[in-house]
Amino acid sequence: MRYLNKITFIHSASIRYQEILLDGNVHLIGTQGVGKSTVLRAILFFYNGDTQKLGISREKKPFSDYYFPSSNSYIVYEVQREHGAFTVIAMRSGTGVQFRFVDAAFNPDWIIRGQQALERWGDIRQELDRLGIDSSGRIDRLQEYRDIIYGNAVGNPAYRKYAVLESKQYQSIPRTITNVFLNTRLEASFIKETIIQSLSEEEMKIDLGLFKNHHDGFEIQY
Repeated sequence: MRYLNKITFIHSASIRYQEILLDGNVHLIGTQGVGKSTVLRAILFFYNGDTQKLGISREKKPFSDYYFPSSNSYIVYEVQREHGAFTVIAMRSGTGVQFRFVDAAFNPDWIIRGQQALERWGDIRQELDRLGIDSSGRIDRLQEYRDIIYGNAVGNPAYRKYAVLESKQYQSIPRTITNVFLNTRLEASFIKETIIQSLSEEEMKIDLGLFKNHHDGFEIQY
């Protein structure tokens, strides 16, 4: 089973540095303005990869400006796999966001030098190369990012190891997760059907006739 294990803010959303474990039930409490929504939107962004559908009102700063105010601003996602973990590093790219995938559990030493965060990806990659850790190229299209984490990276099989799940029909899953995070009303049946259809490449049919003889034989013996 693969799941989002940890999120780390580095010079992001007015947070200098903070790690939050997500490997179990997490309860966020606090008064208004302490950052509960900031954390939730960053988590939602990992799943839907859409800067426009995070519940941010128009009068507030856009996602990229708020979470990535400078060249050394990062949101780091650590995803646990069956064997080890991988890391997704989100950072500013012009007026948008770019991603880098790293085939290892996150280590702050990749990015932090002394009390400062590195500003250039080249410097981070140099450290990864020195440690013998594989990292991806630049991913700056949100659709490509979603294809990778949902296992639809057909054009590059090397990205398959960075999938949270594998499905070519995953499009409804980010939308459903977004509605759940933003408290949009959804019927339980719709959520179940969305997940089942997205995980299945084709419609599944179960032949109940297979069990008919067993049932009849049980009644006779009983």
